[in-house]
Amino acid sequence: MKTGVILARFQPIHNGHLQLIQKAVEENDKVLVIIGSIDKLNARNPIPWTIRKEMVEEAIGDTFLVQGHKECITVVELPDLSDESDNSHDWGFYLYSYIVSQTHEPNFTIYYSDGFEIITSWFPGFLLRNNVSLSLLARNTCEDGISATEVRELILNGRLPENGVVPESVYKRRETIKAFLNVFKK
Repeated sequence: MKTGVILARFQPIHNGHLQLIQKAVEENDKVLVIIGSIDKLNARNPIPWTIRKEMVEEAIGDTFLVQGHKECITVVELPDLSDESDNSHDWGFYLYSYIVSQTHEPNFTIYYSDGFEIITSWFPGFLLRNNVSLSLLARNTCEDGISATEVRELILNGRLPENGVVPESVYKRRETIKAFLNVFKK
């Protein structure tokens, strides 16, 4: 059984994330979508994880239910082991054991859009050689390189297009998201 994993903060989910999930769905029997940094609420992580999970699950349902692939996707949440700058093997072992506990599979592919050096620093060589594969979908090939930071800026400035870079689940919550962004605005 092939397993794909997407780990993101989804602050908020955008169409680039959905393209990454699509790639994982096309290449695997099951896909684990991990909402990270659920224990953080700050300027870098302004949207509470419960709202992020609702948006992610709704976007996945809207996108993949139609294609008949929704049942192979599981959405879970994960607190950080320490602060977000921890790129140590401790973090890698924590993440690896969490993924295995959720999927019951020791081998999987992590799908990502940037940060190759960061992701490879998480895992010792033996895990990368034997258990953890990496699959890049370069950010600049997804939705014109959109990032959640840019989406938050568009929301804050009232310029988020209705049929653009985010799924409907985000667009319809833009005012709620804007309220959280304003709490942490510098």
